[in-house]
Amino acid sequence: MIFVTLTFFLATLIIGIAQTLQGEVLPGLSFMAAGLLAYWAGSSLKLAVFAPSSPPRRVGFALAALLTALAFGATFATGVHFDAYGHDMPGYAWVLAGLIGGIMGTKRRRYIVAPPEAPQV
Repeated sequence: MIFVTLTFFLATLIIGIAQTLQGEVLPGLSFMAAGLLAYWAGSSLKLAVFAPSSPPRRVGFALAALLTALAFGATFATGVHFDAYGHDMPGYAWVLAGLIGGIMGTKRRRYIVAPPEAPQV
């Protein structure tokens, strides 16, 4: 799992810094921000799926949706694109890769739920 996380962040930094050094400062910065937001969205999505009760599950899904919308918005607003093995890819493809990376790179957490207290007599 650490391999997925490290690889995704390293690729995000390399592509984002390369775009920034080529003179595309705003697209390069938005690429790095969108990658980070997408990874967080995938991570919160996985944690929400395994949440023990409904309130944390709803918060996790809402957080995942918000972060994904922000990441897509950043890539659409700047029109960022990158080269992947000779193919010109739009920025939202990296957002989808970040979602997958966040899901795969996050460990399933075991929640400890305290038992309800017994009524006082």
